[in-house]
Amino acid sequence: MRAERRLRVGLVARCATLALALTVAPSALAPVVADAPTSTVAKAGSSGTAAKAYAWGRALWDFAWEFGESFDSRPYRGADIAAGRWIERTDGTGRVVKYGGGVEFQSARIGGGTDESDVGGSTLTLVDQPAERGRWEITERSYQYEGAARDYAFVLELIPADPAGYDCGAHNITIARVSPGDDRVTVGVNAGSATWNRTFQGYRQGGASHTYAVEVTGRRITWFIDARSVASVEASAAIPRVPMTVRMRLVGDGTAEMNKAVVKIDWVRSYDLKRGTVPPRGADLVKGTYGDAC
Repeated sequence: MRAERRLRVGLVARCATLALALTVAPSALAPVVADAPTSTVAKAGSSGTAAKAYAWGRALWDFAWEFGESFDSRPYRGADIAAGRWIERTDGTGRVVKYGGGVEFQSARIGGGTDESDVGGSTLTLVDQPAERGRWEITERSYQYEGAARDYAFVLELIPADPAGYDCGAHNITIARVSPGDDRVTVGVNAGSATWNRTFQGYRQGGASHTYAVEVTGRRITWFIDARSVASVEASAAIPRVPMTVRMRLVGDGTAEMNKAVVKIDWVRSYDLKRGTVPPRGADLVKGTYGDAC
Protein backbone atom coordinates (compact mmCIF):
# COMPACT_ATOMS: atom_id res chain seq x y z
CA MET A 1 0.00 0.00 0.00
CA ARG A 2 2.79 2.42 0.85
CA ALA A 3 4.44 1.70 -2.48
CA GLU A 4 1.18 2.41 -4.33
CA ARG A 5 0.70 5.64 -2.37
CA ARG A 6 4.23 6.81 -3.27
CA LEU A 7 3.60 5.98 -6.94
CA ARG A 8 0.37 8.02 -6.96
CA VAL A 9 2.11 11.00 -5.31
CA GLY A 10 4.93 10.84 -7.84
CA LEU A 11 2.52 10.78 -10.78
CA VAL A 12 0.61 13.79 -9.42
CA ALA A 13 3.84 15.74 -8.99
CA ARG A 14 5.00 15.00 -12.51
CA CYS A 15 1.63 15.99 -13.98
CA ALA A 16 1.73 19.27 -12.08
CA THR A 17 5.23 20.00 -13.37
CA LEU A 18 4.15 19.27 -16.94
CA ALA A 19 1.12 21.53 -16.63
CA LEU A 20 3.30 24.39 -15.35
CA ALA A 21 5.75 23.95 -18.25
CA LEU A 22 2.94 24.20 -20.77
CA THR A 23 1.65 27.48 -19.33
CA VAL A 24 4.84 29.49 -18.78
CA ALA A 25 6.01 32.09 -21.27
CA PRO A 26 8.58 31.03 -23.87
CA SER A 27 11.27 33.20 -22.21
CA ALA A 28 10.92 31.14 -19.03
CA LEU A 29 11.68 27.84 -20.73
CA ALA A 30 15.00 26.08 -20.33
CA PRO A 31 17.87 28.21 -21.69
CA VAL A 32 19.94 27.28 -24.70
CA VAL A 33 22.85 25.41 -23.13
CA ALA A 34 25.76 23.86 -24.97
CA ASP A 35 26.51 20.53 -23.33
CA ALA A 36 30.05 19.37 -22.76
CA PRO A 37 31.51 17.96 -25.99
CA THR A 38 31.85 14.22 -26.43
CA SER A 39 35.10 14.83 -28.32
CA THR A 40 37.47 17.76 -28.67
CA VAL A 41 36.17 18.74 -32.10
CA ALA A 42 33.05 17.53 -33.87
CA LYS A 43 33.54 16.13 -37.37
CA ALA A 44 32.78 18.36 -40.33
CA GLY A 45 29.29 17.81 -41.62
CA SER A 46 27.93 16.63 -38.28
CA SER A 47 24.65 17.97 -36.97
CA GLY A 48 26.36 19.43 -33.89
CA THR A 49 27.09 23.05 -33.10
CA ALA A 50 30.24 24.91 -32.17
CA ALA A 51 28.49 25.96 -28.96
CA LYS A 52 28.17 22.33 -27.93
CA ALA A 53 31.58 21.23 -29.21
CA TYR A 54 33.38 23.96 -27.27
CA ALA A 55 31.05 24.22 -24.25
CA TRP A 56 30.03 27.85 -24.69
CA GLY A 57 27.30 27.49 -22.08
CA ARG A 58 24.04 29.41 -21.95
CA ALA A 59 23.19 31.63 -24.90
CA LEU A 60 22.89 35.36 -24.35
CA TRP A 61 19.97 35.37 -26.76
CA ASP A 62 18.27 33.02 -29.18
CA PHE A 63 16.00 33.92 -32.07
CA ALA A 64 14.15 30.82 -33.24
CA TRP A 65 10.66 32.13 -34.09
CA GLU A 66 8.98 29.03 -32.63
CA PHE A 67 6.07 30.76 -30.89
CA GLY A 68 4.70 33.05 -33.61
CA GLU A 69 7.14 35.92 -33.01
CA SER A 70 7.37 38.72 -35.55
CA PHE A 71 10.56 40.43 -36.71
CA ASP A 72 9.88 43.09 -34.06
CA SER A 73 9.77 40.50 -31.27
CA ARG A 74 12.60 40.21 -28.74
CA PRO A 75 14.63 36.99 -28.39
CA TYR A 76 12.43 34.25 -27.01
CA ARG A 77 15.01 32.83 -24.60
CA GLY A 78 18.51 33.45 -23.27
CA ALA A 79 20.33 35.39 -20.55
CA ASP A 80 19.85 38.79 -22.23
CA ILE A 81 16.43 39.07 -23.87
CA ALA A 82 15.39 42.61 -22.89
CA ALA A 83 16.09 43.95 -26.37
CA GLY A 84 16.67 42.91 -29.96
CA ARG A 85 14.59 42.98 -33.14
CA TRP A 86 15.08 42.51 -36.88
CA ILE A 87 14.61 45.03 -39.67
CA GLU A 88 13.72 43.75 -43.15
CA ARG A 89 14.78 45.42 -46.39
CA THR A 90 14.09 44.29 -49.97
CA ASP A 91 15.14 45.75 -53.30
CA GLY A 92 13.53 43.39 -55.80
CA THR A 93 11.03 40.58 -56.10
CA GLY A 94 12.08 38.79 -52.93
CA ARG A 95 10.91 38.90 -49.33
CA VAL A 96 11.59 37.41 -45.92
CA VAL A 97 8.72 35.48 -44.33
CA LYS A 98 8.07 33.52 -41.19
CA TYR A 99 7.59 29.77 -41.41
CA GLY A 100 7.14 27.12 -38.74
CA GLY A 101 10.19 27.48 -36.52
CA GLY A 102 12.30 29.93 -38.51
CA VAL A 103 12.49 32.58 -41.22
CA GLU A 104 12.67 32.08 -44.96
CA PHE A 105 14.36 34.23 -47.61
CA GLN A 106 12.44 33.85 -50.86
CA SER A 107 13.77 35.21 -54.15
CA ALA A 108 10.17 35.62 -55.36
CA ARG A 109 6.76 34.03 -54.85
CA ILE A 110 7.43 30.30 -54.68
CA GLY A 111 3.89 28.89 -54.64
CA GLY A 112 3.19 30.01 -58.18
CA GLY A 113 5.92 27.86 -59.69
CA THR A 114 9.04 29.15 -61.45
CA ASP A 115 7.53 31.57 -63.98
CA GLU A 116 7.83 34.69 -61.86
CA SER A 117 10.94 36.85 -62.27
CA ASP A 118 13.66 36.71 -59.58
CA VAL A 119 15.70 39.91 -59.21
CA GLY A 120 17.28 41.88 -56.37
CA GLY A 121 17.61 40.63 -52.83
CA SER A 122 16.38 40.76 -49.23
CA THR A 123 18.05 41.60 -45.92
CA LEU A 124 17.42 41.10 -42.21
CA THR A 125 19.51 43.20 -39.81
CA LEU A 126 19.50 42.78 -36.03
CA VAL A 127 19.29 45.97 -33.97
CA ASP A 128 19.55 46.69 -30.23
CA GLN A 129 21.92 43.76 -29.51
CA PRO A 130 25.44 45.10 -30.26
CA ALA A 131 28.64 43.41 -29.05
CA GLU A 132 32.31 44.05 -29.78
CA ARG A 133 33.43 40.61 -28.59
CA GLY A 134 31.60 37.31 -28.37
CA ARG A 135 30.35 34.32 -30.33
CA TRP A 136 27.55 34.03 -32.87
CA GLU A 137 26.09 30.88 -34.44
CA ILE A 138 23.45 30.38 -37.15
CA THR A 139 21.88 27.34 -38.80
CA GLU A 140 21.02 27.52 -42.50
CA ARG A 141 19.71 25.40 -45.38
CA SER A 142 18.90 26.43 -48.92
CA TYR A 143 17.09 25.27 -52.04
CA GLN A 144 17.44 26.25 -55.70
CA TYR A 145 14.62 25.71 -58.21
CA GLU A 146 16.17 26.88 -61.49
CA GLY A 147 19.50 26.59 -63.26
CA ALA A 148 19.48 28.70 -66.43
CA ALA A 149 20.29 32.10 -64.88
CA ARG A 150 22.73 33.35 -62.23
CA ASP A 151 22.97 31.89 -58.74
CA TYR A 152 22.06 33.93 -55.70
CA ALA A 153 24.57 34.38 -52.89
CA PHE A 154 23.54 34.23 -49.25
CA VAL A 155 25.69 36.11 -46.75
CA LEU A 156 25.77 35.78 -42.96
CA GLU A 157 27.89 38.54 -41.45
CA LEU A 158 28.70 40.88 -38.59
CA ILE A 159 28.58 44.57 -39.43
CA PRO A 160 29.12 47.71 -37.29
CA ALA A 161 26.00 48.20 -35.19
CA ASP A 162 26.12 51.96 -35.73
CA PRO A 163 25.18 52.66 -39.37
CA ALA A 164 27.48 55.70 -39.30
CA GLY A 165 30.45 53.34 -39.01
CA TYR A 166 29.48 51.03 -41.87
CA ASP A 167 32.13 52.50 -44.20
CA CYS A 168 31.02 50.61 -47.34
CA GLY A 169 31.51 47.23 -45.65
CA ALA A 170 35.19 47.89 -44.94
CA HIS A 171 34.88 46.47 -41.41
CA ASN A 172 32.48 43.55 -41.93
CA ILE A 173 33.12 39.99 -40.77
CA THR A 174 31.75 37.34 -43.13
CA ILE A 175 30.53 34.45 -40.97
CA ALA A 176 29.68 32.51 -44.13
CA ARG A 177 28.96 33.28 -47.77
CA VAL A 178 27.21 30.44 -49.62
CA SER A 179 25.09 29.87 -52.70
CA PRO A 180 22.01 27.64 -52.99
CA GLY A 181 23.51 26.25 -56.22
CA ASP A 182 27.02 25.48 -54.94
CA ASP A 183 28.95 23.60 -52.23
CA ARG A 184 31.48 26.31 -51.34
CA VAL A 185 31.63 28.38 -48.14
CA THR A 186 33.66 31.59 -47.91
CA VAL A 187 34.64 33.20 -44.61
CA GLY A 188 36.55 36.42 -44.07
CA VAL A 189 37.02 39.85 -42.51
CA ASN A 190 37.62 43.35 -43.84
CA ALA A 191 39.79 45.97 -42.13
CA GLY A 192 39.83 49.20 -44.08
CA SER A 193 41.79 48.64 -47.29
CA ALA A 194 42.83 45.10 -46.24
CA THR A 195 40.80 41.91 -46.37
CA TRP A 196 41.35 38.30 -45.33
CA ASN A 197 39.28 35.39 -46.68
CA ARG A 198 39.27 31.71 -47.51
CA THR A 199 36.88 29.42 -49.40
CA PHE A 200 36.11 25.80 -48.46
CA GLN A 201 34.46 23.17 -50.65
CA GLY A 202 32.31 20.14 -49.93
CA TYR A 203 29.44 21.74 -47.98
CA ARG A 204 26.49 20.73 -50.13
CA GLN A 205 23.40 22.92 -50.10
CA GLY A 206 20.16 21.65 -51.69
CA GLY A 207 18.34 21.26 -48.38
CA ALA A 208 21.33 20.12 -46.32
CA SER A 209 21.49 21.86 -42.93
CA HIS A 210 24.71 23.57 -41.85
CA THR A 211 25.74 25.62 -38.84
CA TYR A 212 28.11 28.56 -39.20
CA ALA A 213 29.73 30.35 -36.28
CA VAL A 214 32.37 32.94 -35.46
CA GLU A 215 34.22 33.70 -32.23
CA VAL A 216 35.70 37.18 -31.79
CA THR A 217 38.16 37.75 -28.93
CA GLY A 218 40.63 40.55 -28.34
CA ARG A 219 43.37 38.54 -30.05
CA ARG A 220 41.79 36.25 -32.62
CA ILE A 221 38.80 35.62 -34.88
CA THR A 222 37.87 31.96 -35.40
CA TRP A 223 35.35 30.58 -37.89
CA PHE A 224 33.41 27.32 -37.52
CA ILE A 225 31.46 25.21 -39.99
CA ASP A 226 29.30 22.35 -38.67
CA ALA A 227 30.96 22.52 -35.24
CA ARG A 228 34.50 22.38 -36.59
CA SER A 229 37.08 25.17 -36.28
CA VAL A 230 38.05 25.80 -39.92
CA ALA A 231 39.84 29.16 -40.10
CA SER A 232 41.34 31.87 -37.95
CA VAL A 233 43.15 35.20 -38.16
CA GLU A 234 45.17 36.99 -35.48
CA ALA A 235 46.07 40.21 -37.30
CA SER A 236 45.36 43.05 -34.88
CA ALA A 237 43.88 45.18 -37.67
CA ALA A 238 41.21 42.52 -38.29
CA ILE A 239 39.85 42.60 -34.72
CA PRO A 240 36.74 44.83 -34.45
CA ARG A 241 37.05 48.06 -32.49
CA VAL A 242 33.33 48.86 -32.46
CA PRO A 243 30.19 46.94 -31.43
CA MET A 244 28.95 44.60 -34.17
CA THR A 245 25.57 43.11 -35.08
CA VAL A 246 24.22 40.31 -37.29
CA ARG A 247 23.05 40.85 -40.84
CA MET A 248 21.65 38.12 -43.14
CA ARG A 249 21.04 38.78 -46.83
CA LEU A 250 20.06 37.09 -50.05
CA VAL A 251 22.16 38.88 -52.67
CA GLY A 252 21.17 39.25 -56.30
CA ASP A 253 22.93 41.13 -59.10
CA GLY A 254 21.06 44.36 -59.69
CA THR A 255 18.28 43.87 -62.24
CA ALA A 256 19.77 40.62 -63.61
CA GLU A 257 17.53 37.55 -63.61
CA MET A 258 18.56 35.03 -60.95
CA ASN A 259 17.83 31.35 -60.32
CA LYS A 260 14.81 31.00 -58.05
CA ALA A 261 15.94 30.14 -54.52
CA VAL A 262 14.87 29.84 -50.89
CA VAL A 263 17.12 30.06 -47.83
CA LYS A 264 15.80 28.96 -44.44
CA ILE A 265 17.24 30.11 -41.12
CA ASP A 266 16.11 27.95 -38.19
CA TRP A 267 17.80 29.97 -35.43
CA VAL A 268 20.36 32.69 -34.64
CA ARG A 269 22.20 32.65 -31.28
CA SER A 270 24.85 34.64 -29.45
CA TYR A 271 27.18 33.65 -26.58
CA ASP A 272 29.63 35.57 -24.41
CA LEU A 273 33.27 34.62 -23.78
CA LYS A 274 32.96 33.78 -20.08
CA ARG A 275 33.14 30.00 -20.49
CA GLY A 276 34.14 27.35 -22.98
CA THR A 277 37.30 25.76 -24.31
CA VAL A 278 39.77 27.47 -26.61
CA PRO A 279 39.30 26.18 -30.18
CA PRO A 280 42.33 25.07 -32.18
CA ARG A 281 43.67 27.35 -34.87
CA GLY A 282 41.98 26.85 -38.19
CA ALA A 283 43.47 27.40 -41.63
CA ASP A 284 45.13 30.75 -42.30
CA LEU A 285 43.16 33.26 -44.33
CA VAL A 286 44.57 34.82 -47.49
CA LYS A 287 45.25 38.56 -47.21
CA GLY A 288 44.23 40.83 -50.05
CA THR A 289 43.02 44.36 -50.82
CA TYR A 290 39.47 45.46 -50.11
CA GLY A 291 38.20 47.76 -52.84
CA ASP A 292 34.38 47.55 -52.77
CA ALA A 293 32.50 50.83 -52.95
CA CYS A 294 29.13 51.84 -51.54
